[in-house]
Amino acid sequence: MSVFARQSGENETDTVRLYALDEVVVVSSVKETNPFRGLPASVSLFSTSQVEGMKMSSIKDLSSLIPNVYIPDYGSRMTVPVYVRGVGERSAGQTIGLYVDHMPYLDKSAFDFNFAGIQRIEMLRGPQGTLYGRNAMGGIIHIHTCSPLDYEQIRASATGGNHGLFRANVSVSRKLRQNLGLSVSGYYDRNDGYFTNLHSGRREDRLEASGGRVRLDWQCTDRWKAQLMLNGDRTEQGAFPYGAYRPDGTVGMPDYNDPGSYERLVAGGNFNLQYADSRLLFNAVTACQYLDDDMYMDLDYTPSSRFTINQKQRLRTFTEEWTLKSVSPGNWQWLFGVYGFVNRLNTSALTTMGTDGIREVMQPMFDRIHEDNPRAPAMTVKDAAIPIPGRFLTPGAGGAIFHQSTYGNLFTDGLSLTAGIRLDYERVKMDYDTNVGMNLDVQMGNRPAIPMHVDTTLHGSDKNSFREILPKVALKYEWNGGDYVYFTVASGYKAGGYNIQMFADLVQQALREKYVPAEAPLNVRETVSYRPEYSWNYEAGYRGEWLEHALQGEITLFYVDVRDIQLTKFVNSGQGRMLSNAGRVASKGVELSLTARLSSALGLTANYGYTHATFGKDGGDDAGYAGKYVPYAPQQTLSVSAAYRKSFHSRWIDRLLLHANYQGAGKIYWTADNDVSQDFYGLLNLKASAARGIFELSLWTRNTLNTDYTAFYFESMGQSLGQKGKPLQAGIDLGVRF
Repeated sequence: MSVFARQSGENETDTVRLYALDEVVVVSSVKETNPFRGLPASVSLFSTSQVEGMKMSSIKDLSSLIPNVYIPDYGSRMTVPVYVRGVGERSAGQTIGLYVDHMPYLDKSAFDFNFAGIQRIEMLRGPQGTLYGRNAMGGIIHIHTCSPLDYEQIRASATGGNHGLFRANVSVSRKLRQNLGLSVSGYYDRNDGYFTNLHSGRREDRLEASGGRVRLDWQCTDRWKAQLMLNGDRTEQGAFPYGAYRPDGTVGMPDYNDPGSYERLVAGGNFNLQYADSRLLFNAVTACQYLDDDMYMDLDYTPSSRFTINQKQRLRTFTEEWTLKSVSPGNWQWLFGVYGFVNRLNTSALTTMGTDGIREVMQPMFDRIHEDNPRAPAMTVKDAAIPIPGRFLTPGAGGAIFHQSTYGNLFTDGLSLTAGIRLDYERVKMDYDTNVGMNLDVQMGNRPAIPMHVDTTLHGSDKNSFREILPKVALKYEWNGGDYVYFTVASGYKAGGYNIQMFADLVQQALREKYVPAEAPLNVRETVSYRPEYSWNYEAGYRGEWLEHALQGEITLFYVDVRDIQLTKFVNSGQGRMLSNAGRVASKGVELSLTARLSSALGLTANYGYTHATFGKDGGDDAGYAGKYVPYAPQQTLSVSAAYRKSFHSRWIDRLLLHANYQGAGKIYWTADNDVSQDFYGLLNLKASAARGIFELSLWTRNTLNTDYTAFYFESMGQSLGQKGKPLQAGIDLGVRF
């Protein structure tokens, strides 16, 4: 749990000073029965100064900075795959929980937004299901924005750089009265992209985004506090800059005819009400979120007109959570909570088979029918394109009750036991309506061809429900006023669901079944549904502080037993992705963290993680993977950061700040067969800042050595494809604060 942190009222540019966590503004959580500093779990915390010093602009920038946490940046803002200790998901669902000011984000299509007005970022690794429920197997990330009652400031910054980068941020935080404060922040972000499509000559991954946040804090009375948060985010970008994966392990530039794009609008808000006295803390969070996006993709990634997809999503979510916990001094600390959610997702997907797709896929199907039975008519597809529309409604709802208790000084001073349990229930439903139709010329022998229209429809519904009990037990022994060891056992759970992107394939199969009775009957439920994923996490750790808090260290050993792990695959035709369950996975490893204040001006942090995650002999649906490494999860992560701050007494400069960070990940296997991989690679990031009064000027680089690496790999329609990692980026920041 080695972290740099900032005390309220300290200069925010000071990324060097080191604090014990009980000196930081936050010392506890509304959902924990242990002080934050003493949680029996692996915890990482980033302060405002660290977020700025490392130029963290989104959640993806946390990748490798935290041991065994990997968040690849590929494709678009549509998805944020987070891998923690060998557990993760790059397609549907999520294995990490994201919260912003206690508001849960229930879909990772909304995860990737620009940071603005961030006060701190917390991450708890390992299953957090007891307090946070479904889809928190890998842990949770909690982002806290600045309260206008604690931080009064006006800040503005502008950034320019190569690749057409321009970014502007403005935030204003003020007290309207002694007990009422308002903060408003906004941003604009654009770049020209990094990867040029060889077919069209355009940059496929250009980006333009803007958004903002409003926060109103009201200390109603000495005991009651209310907070209202509103946020909005708009994204327009090119997307999916995938190129051919070469035999030497490098990735070429994109080369396809249909442009990829992604547009997204996210808006949401939450109202937090809190009551606190000397004995109790009550917290209620009411939140809602709206997401509307539009994705267009060339599914074959070639200059040929084979397949495209245009998918639109409209998501509405509503959540409510109440917690009541004890805060009075004493050995027994307890918490009770209730939680409920409702979401409604409307998805429309239009898959289009182009001229080359008809010639290479559909026409050969009719040719084989005639070849197998010469007495059958010869059929020729006459359409230039075949649309396959699909409309899907997937509503869901669920609820939970949970409890956690911590009993301190158990049998002896310093020994504590934490135990909790959660009863979680969820129901999901799917209504589907998809069809395919085409025009044929049908010819019997030498007779003239007869025009004919053939079509079929898949229409129906399905529903499912999941019930889980999520326990947790932790034993901790603390001594010397801060050093402690702990052992934790916790259960994790990732919900099941439906593969709606498979329906373009399924309706074509239904068409074949309709006109070729020998085809096996289609069972939609068995084909498109996937089961939940479960885990048990065993974790032992030690945290220590030495030399009057000048040195902090942490070591963690973990073992994760995952059952029915969900793996992402592309469907056989390449016309979409699907999740399937693949038996059992064992993930074990170690995490090391060290933070040191080497002098009053120089600080150092180092984080290392090693994960050995392999499929077990109980291979389930994919028994052939036994002994293979889990794909997309790196075996090692490494981050080393140094910050140097020097104050001056001159007419030109008040202070100088130098920051260097090296972060790496690998080896990463891209397939469950372990036949394609990315070796360990590292990126060097540098920043130098000079400040005078209210002004600050910074020069920075990311991927300073222009390291060439693969950020993503997949196989589709017999092709090996990937995305290159972002090249060298360099720029200049100008900021002002008062």
